[in-house]
Amino acid sequence: MNWDLNDYGPRSGRSKAKLVEQELLEDAFYIRRMWSFSQALDLGLVDDEVEKGLQIALGQRHGERVAYIAMRLGRCLGFGKKDLVHLTVAGLLHDIGVLGCFREYHGDLRIMRKHCLEGALAVERFPAGAILASAIKYHHETPDPEYSVLHAPNIEVPLMARILSLADHVDVRLQRRQLKRHERDEILKWVVEETGTLFYPEVAAAFRQVARKEAFWLDIEQAQLLQIALGLLCGQWQLPATRELELGFTGDLAATFADLIDQKSEFTARHSRSVAEKVERMARGLGWEEKQLHEIFVAGLLHDLGKLSVPKKILDKPGPLDSHEIDIIRTHPYHTHRLLTEAGFPTQMVEWAAHHHERLDGKGYPFALAGTEINEGARLMAIVDIFSALTEDRPYRRAMTPGEALAQIELGAGVAVDAKLVNLAREILL
Repeated sequence: MNWDLNDYGPRSGRSKAKLVEQELLEDAFYIRRMWSFSQALDLGLVDDEVEKGLQIALGQRHGERVAYIAMRLGRCLGFGKKDLVHLTVAGLLHDIGVLGCFREYHGDLRIMRKHCLEGALAVERFPAGAILASAIKYHHETPDPEYSVLHAPNIEVPLMARILSLADHVDVRLQRRQLKRHERDEILKWVVEETGTLFYPEVAAAFRQVARKEAFWLDIEQAQLLQIALGLLCGQWQLPATRELELGFTGDLAATFADLIDQKSEFTARHSRSVAEKVERMARGLGWEEKQLHEIFVAGLLHDLGKLSVPKKILDKPGPLDSHEIDIIRTHPYHTHRLLTEAGFPTQMVEWAAHHHERLDGKGYPFALAGTEINEGARLMAIVDIFSALTEDRPYRRAMTPGEALAQIELGAGVAVDAKLVNLAREILL
């Protein structure tokens, strides 16, 4: 498919070709970043508590697979470039509302309605937020009101939401392996039979066309589905490994996921925001420039992104963790590192966020870094993370006072944490 230059708006100055190339790269990087955050949601959705609440198996790359299926359907239905980008992002984030409302609606089927509404609210401040919100809000609507979650009139359900509805249903039905031909035929037969009931006719017709291609079925099972999607959307562009942090949207994205991270446990209601605010104050005390202050604030918001992979029953366990549970907890900085790296965040920011459990003596985790291998921002993050955690209630203890917390941190000064920065913390955090 060749994109019309008009998809990118008016041109002036530089050549159209150069501008189209630049905007293709912008779109590709945007999708890459959102793909990584979809994987973060995936880590949270494999939690057995969430599966119990929804009574269906989630996770297992559900967001990215829905995004890919939706993107293929959108292409078949003649979507332009920008709409395809929006559709793909909506597919990646369509279940963003699940984690935010799970605690209140655990085991309650009303979560199906609530997560559509919460998800729409969560994405309103993202680029093209109104388009994303509408697609996500209505992604569980069906032509037959009996099976519809919000019971919205069909005229209110936009085409993007109709596409997401079919993509979501199909992926939940798919096995996580290469399907045999008769299994593909059964899915096609099911879509035909449910057209007009579960599936809107125009979307079902597009699925029948897409599903004729064997490559469609093979693509879904590939580990590098992002690269396949980018190839179809934007051509085979070579994206840089990292990119300068954008103001505005990245902060909104980080704040949204910080809230989701902290809502996973009733004992971490503001932990990520608390760390972000305090680490920024510490860095300001060191004389950091405004750009770096913004970057470490965002890193603070996202430092526990990998904790979405930790089951709620471990986070909220009232007694001591066993050795296996401790091993699970210790994986979360690794997942933070992987997710932020794949999202293209600057390397220094990734280290600030993901190295907050490293120690100067090399006995930290998960990378066992030591001494000068731990940069100043990560050293700040480590102190602030410990301080914030100690001054918050946990299922196994009450919160310490700030003075008590800092006294505890000082016991490890020069061994686990940077002694000079501990002194700075005493000046700034008390």
